[in-house]
Amino acid sequence: MSAALRGLLVLAAIIGFVALVCVWLPFTFLPSIGAGVALPVISLPAEVLAGNVLPDFDFTNTMTSLLLVDALLILIAVVVGRAYRSASPDRFVPRGLTNFIELIGEFLYNQAYNLLGNRTRAVFPLAASIFLFLLLGNWLKLVPGFEAVGFTVCAEYNIFAPDTDPEAPGQLGYRVSGLDAQGNPTGILTLFNSDNDGDGVFNLSERAGERVVRANTLHCEEKHEWGKAPIAQAKEDRAIAAKRAEAEAKGEAWTAEKEEKARKEYHNKQMLKVLTAEEKAALESEEEKLEAAKKKIEEADPNFFTLVPFFRGMTTDLNLPIALAIIVVVMVQVWGVQAQGGAYFFKFINLPALGKLGKRPLGAVDFIVGVIEIVSELSRLVSLTFRLFGAIFAGGILLVVFSFLIAFLLPIPIYFLELFIGGIQAYVFAVLTIIYASQAVAHHGDDEHGHDESGGHH
Repeated sequence: MSAALRGLLVLAAIIGFVALVCVWLPFTFLPSIGAGVALPVISLPAEVLAGNVLPDFDFTNTMTSLLLVDALLILIAVVVGRAYRSASPDRFVPRGLTNFIELIGEFLYNQAYNLLGNRTRAVFPLAASIFLFLLLGNWLKLVPGFEAVGFTVCAEYNIFAPDTDPEAPGQLGYRVSGLDAQGNPTGILTLFNSDNDGDGVFNLSERAGERVVRANTLHCEEKHEWGKAPIAQAKEDRAIAAKRAEAEAKGEAWTAEKEEKARKEYHNKQMLKVLTAEEKAALESEEEKLEAAKKKIEEADPNFFTLVPFFRGMTTDLNLPIALAIIVVVMVQVWGVQAQGGAYFFKFINLPALGKLGKRPLGAVDFIVGVIEIVSELSRLVSLTFRLFGAIFAGGILLVVFSFLIAFLLPIPIYFLELFIGGIQAYVFAVLTIIYASQAVAHHGDDEHGHDESGGHH
């Protein structure tokens, strides 16, 4: 057999394997037995679990993940602390979890000491805490089922679309199993794709759900009161609270009748938004517009739902990475002032360089470099934030898309890749904290002083 023929057979085997695993299994066989992987709803903002917990404050599923990670870190600290206190330092032998934490701590401490020397003890606690915090948070989101269990709500229309565009596609909506004849849940609800044609064939569009519009959402909330999303309820409650505050500011008493009237007006206002500008222009009275809106809503399919998971990877919420970045940048300035005193700020506004312009005209360059340092310091907020957020959020999307397209075995390497990326991102954030701190505590004049000494010796 010639090499070309053997190569042809190998190519045929590869094509056959890809067709079997990447086409037939995920798009034909698995959907036919009701096991096809559907494309999840990908949402950039964190989903709201409870609206208006505090005034204008919603509790999201990334916050539950944050609290869970905090609790686990405290538990780890207690377990490791008890282990260290169980024996004298000269007799203690770390095992299991204690050994793992000691390994991480020693590795980070050695790296910090190489850059910071005797100032390591000031910086290391924050850097190590950030590393363990992010490592646990990034890995926890990869636990099977972590982001797949929650409560079912009506799929939301595109809330960013203008009110004049009621047909703007919103979230992907799926039907659910576990409802009685009246549409009320009888137990655990499961999202699924129905076979609308009844021919047993599931096509790609059905597996990807259906984009809902405003009329779908409003009809769903009207038919399934239990399915109203917390974010939608929070928006309504805020609108009513504004009406109440307006009435109280005028000295009017806010009664139950007024609140009921305000909620009815709010609902009618939302209903009118399903009409296009042309449809509204064709109708004269407000009653005609309201009747047309009701008819349009009743004609829309109300049975499209989505999942609001109880937990979501905490670093996929932009608020957490930017909060950590702010903490790091602020603490870097604190460490710099502790090491150099007020002279630290000459790094940004180099007054001594301006004062010596007569003797050293090139000091103007030093002053300009200081201004550039201000921009560089602020850019750290952006780089720290979006490096962490982008890598983790994009990795999650990559994993679900691979599971959707290739639902058999091949997503496993992507899963292990995400484990690696989650660890690397935690490590990079901690190491950059150490590097920024080392740059802040280093005296600005050290290099210049060294050059002067070497020049004098020469």
